Amino acid sequence: MICVAAHGETPCPGYVETDGGSAFDIAAVVKDAGSPQSALARIRNTVSKIDAGSGCSIFSDKHACDKTLTLAHKAIEALQTCASANPPKGTTHG
Repeated sequence: MICVAAHGETPCPGYVETDGGSAFDIAAVVKDAGSPQSALARIRNTVSKIDAGSGCSIFSDKHACDKTLTLAHKAIEALQTCASANPPKGTTHG
């Protein structure tokens, strides 16, 4: 399921979801971060910290961590697309 914001401000989906029904609220992260680009940087940074610390093996509930990382990677993919389609104001290409 992918929901797009109705106001058209950003082409980012509202959520990404796994086949099992777990969802990641992209819209909330973008709102908190201020932009799709900042949200993408936050999620990448968090995932890299987990990866640097031996991944999910360090957590007591490895399965939950694995599911969360799957969602985070789906969110990264979605944010890469919408961040490139919605560059920060004041940037130029070419």
